[in-house]
Amino acid sequence: MKVAIMGGGPAGLACAIECEKLGVMAEIFERNPRVGWLWPSINFWPNIFYNNLGAKDAREYIKTEFGIDFTVLNSTASFIMKSAGKQVSVTGTLGLTVGRGTADESLENQLMRQINKTPIHYNYLGDYNALAKEYEYVVVATGRETEARNMGLWQDEGSITIIGAIAVGNFDINSSAIYFNTEYAGTGYGRVTPFNQHCGTVELYIIGKPEMQAMELFQKFIQTEKLEALDYLYRNIPPTFTTGKVTKFQKDNILLTGRSAGLTDRVLGVGAIEAVVSGTMAARAIAKKEDYSSLVKPLQSHIESISAFRKNINNFTNDDFDKVVSILGAPVIKQTVYNTRIDLVGKAGSILKMLSKS
Repeated sequence: MKVAIMGGGPAGLACAIECEKLGVMAEIFERNPRVGWLWPSINFWPNIFYNNLGAKDAREYIKTEFGIDFTVLNSTASFIMKSAGKQVSVTGTLGLTVGRGTADESLENQLMRQINKTPIHYNYLGDYNALAKEYEYVVVATGRETEARNMGLWQDEGSITIIGAIAVGNFDINSSAIYFNTEYAGTGYGRVTPFNQHCGTVELYIIGKPEMQAMELFQKFIQTEKLEALDYLYRNIPPTFTTGKVTKFQKDNILLTGRSAGLTDRVLGVGAIEAVVSGTMAARAIAKKEDYSSLVKPLQSHIESISAFRKNINNFTNDDFDKVVSILGAPVIKQTVYNTRIDLVGKAGSILKMLSKS
């Protein structure tokens, strides 16, 4: 059996790792000259999004259920949430930060080092139709919606403009901050997350404002939140991030994984965990002749439960963000949500009702 994997991101690499374990011959076709985003970044994996997985955090879940392990940058013990008129701080066992990009410690490079014999063809602008004729299966893990859209399987749910900057300064490696302000982020957010004590990423996720104003809005973010003291090494605007979901996860011998399958939440834009899981499930479905759509459907339900918040957030004003930050910083919420195993995702509906009444 021969499998072509389009994309050398978390989904494609995880698929290759599992294919090797199951004795399936696979090849990776990567459009860039190396694996990993060409711009360095950090994922924050909040525990409250993954409490329903039955593990203490996402890393333990992936290791236990799929046999894939990696190191994280930091464990987040303090989280600052700031809106235009409110600021709260939450402490506890809140989540993990994971490096992304081309650095040695990035998630992509850690996964690549777990591949023993799968060839990777770089600088390959793959055509899934051509590969589908040559290989028994094609796993689409490109990190984009293009293939699903061309197959008529993609449903648009909006877009996000991202500006990322690497900054030098003094950082608390166990603390992250998130900022809500419609003046510069629309209904998106800004965040500051450290790589280490001396370097961090400052990013702005813009929703509902013109892409052409991105750099101007980023500068407004820096000024409003008094982040000018940091020394910015460079700033980068990746291609606009399209969000959505698919109507089918498999068409003929083509399987969709990760963001290519719409498995990215539309609140924070997090999806690396789901990418690793769906890539692994694709390999298992191929090797064991199982129904891939049935295997991955719970992942979509998980993503849609998180993303249910987005429809409300899209109509938020700064007053609304102030109310939400106040609720999220309330003592009862701190006590019952952040430091327990409560299933926040499963209770999304009831939490939304509480927010709407406030």
